[in-house]
Parts: sequence; C-alpha cells; structure tokens
Amino acid sequence: MKIYVSIQNGADSTFLELDVSESITAKEVLELSEVKKIHKEEINLLRVGINGEELDGKYKAKPINHRMSQGERLEIYKSLFQDPKERRKNKANLEKDS
Repeated sequence: MKIYVSIQNGADSTFLELDVSESITAKEVLELSEVKKIHKEEINLLRVGINGEELDGKYKAKPINHRMSQGERLEIYKSLFQDPKERRKNKANLEKDS
C-alpha cells in the first residue's frame, strides 16, 4: 500500500512516498530507515499527525496504535522555537515601552 511522509525543517521540507505492508503502524513507519534519515530524533519525542490531525492519544490514537491506511500522510511536526503567546506578549511589551 502507498503512504506518504512529510516533515518541515525550517525552509527545507521533505516529502516521501513509501510502499509499505497493510498492517504497519505509524510508529513502525517512523522506525523505517528512509524516515529515520529525515527526522534524526528519538521517536518517543516526536509529535506526529495523520492528514493534519495530531496523534496525541486524546482524540486520535497514539502512533504505536494507529494503523496506516492507503494514501494517508504521516506528518512529523517540528518543535516551536518560541511559544506564540509569549512572542505576542513580548512584542506588546516592547511596543508599550516605545
């Protein structure tokens, strides 16, 4: 079956098309050598999603339990450098002081 893997690294983005077995989980996809080359992080520390919905264990299954389906896109989310709320707060404080 065909699935896709996407990761954004700043200006660089990588998109892979993979042929995998029917019973593969999202975690097993992350452990594939082609995918490990692009994320280079501990699998348990990665935030991942399927077709735009994060696999967080609350509303969607955790990656270890999610079975991939034909045509799904596994997304590896990059970490934020700064919390957006903090950035807006700091910007407001700078503008106030000016």
